[in-house]
Amino acid sequence: MKKASLILLVLFSFLCIHAQSNKTVYNVYDFGAKGDGITNDQTAIQKAIDACKEKGGTVVLEKGTFLTGQIVLVNNLTLQIEPSATLLGIKSDDEKDYPHHLIDTKYPNRMLEDCQRRLIYGNKVRNVTITGGGIINGQGDYEPWMHVKEIGTEKDRPSILAFVGSNNITVSNLTLIKPACWTQVYIESENINIQKIKVNTGQLTPNRDGIDIVDCHNVLIEDSYIESEDDGICFKSGSEYGCKDIIVRRCILDKLNVKAGNCFKLGTDGLGSFMNFDVSELILKNAYQNSAFCIESMDGAVIDNLNFRDCQITNCGQAIFILLADRRRTVPERKTRIGAISNISFKNINGTDFTQQYPSLITGIKGHNIQNVTFENLNFELKGGIQTTNQTVMEYDGKYPEGSYFGNTNAFGFFIRHADTITFTNCNITTKSEDKRPWLVQEDTHKVEIN
Repeated sequence: MKKASLILLVLFSFLCIHAQSNKTVYNVYDFGAKGDGITNDQTAIQKAIDACKEKGGTVVLEKGTFLTGQIVLVNNLTLQIEPSATLLGIKSDDEKDYPHHLIDTKYPNRMLEDCQRRLIYGNKVRNVTITGGGIINGQGDYEPWMHVKEIGTEKDRPSILAFVGSNNITVSNLTLIKPACWTQVYIESENINIQKIKVNTGQLTPNRDGIDIVDCHNVLIEDSYIESEDDGICFKSGSEYGCKDIIVRRCILDKLNVKAGNCFKLGTDGLGSFMNFDVSELILKNAYQNSAFCIESMDGAVIDNLNFRDCQITNCGQAIFILLADRRRTVPERKTRIGAISNISFKNINGTDFTQQYPSLITGIKGHNIQNVTFENLNFELKGGIQTTNQTVMEYDGKYPEGSYFGNTNAFGFFIRHADTITFTNCNITTKSEDKRPWLVQEDTHKVEIN
């Protein structure tokens, strides 16, 4: 870096720190909060936040348990939840506590009907930090939120955090527990930093993901421990905005041995794109019957330039699931289309103690092949134990996509179909129990290389 640029960077950092230090600090007790875990402190907390509207500021919660319904964030705000504090989501289905609110996005977005209720809400805000070492408890075990089939979609159960159309958001040094739905969701936002957080959804009912990134750019997730009933970290695209320029590193993703969900996932909703991902040093575990890594283009998403390296997989049903399919799902003003998957790299990935006999699965669409996937230094000891080799593998049929849905194929290590330029370099794929199937089976492939 040139000297002049370095000086400017240091000066900018100093100014940012100085500006932060000059922010007014507001303690919620000064606005009437009780912090006893019984009194509803929603009004007091919101008044403290609203005091920051003009010039920004820091709102402090300390030495108490603060019961509240939805609170709405403002620009240039730090919400400081100290280690001595817990923010407690109220157990209520009342509209005054968790109002339904359709999000407003730049592009038509499939998430509009979901994510209508939330505990902490940032709508088109900028420069917001939530930090402090404390706990946010969504109390998602409230009885009306436990009956997922009866209550309908995700729209009626509040997330703990939700940001829409926002910029420069930091969530750090917090523990988030018992969400009623997705723990936290970031939609059509930029410059998201999620650092040193702990999430534990509990083994409740489905749709309680750890982190959901929906159509966001410039995202950093690092040094976090995610225990989730559903997907651990899930990237979705419900619009043309897409997800791009993503870093995820040094995280533990624990699926709690629950049937639903995967450890690290791209897809389910995939209308726009997933581009430029750098994912490293993850521990992925306890996915029960499902996948450590799941990459799906179901609705026209373009997936390109994904790099996964230096990861450990334990106690999962399947290591890798990559699916290109055509579900014909769309949004207004956008025609249905078939997407593409290309340029994916897995390097230095170890896997042991698999719970199922599934191979990793890579399958595209006839005439729309997955392109250029490389595997280098894989070391998988799979479960094995299958003594027959006559299994048939269905083409994707439009149902909810999971690798486990394809069952035991006629390969124990990798099944590859409708794919071009797949390379294995220095890979050791073995089974714990003797297995009669070959490690690799290909159908409708071109240029599969084993080095």
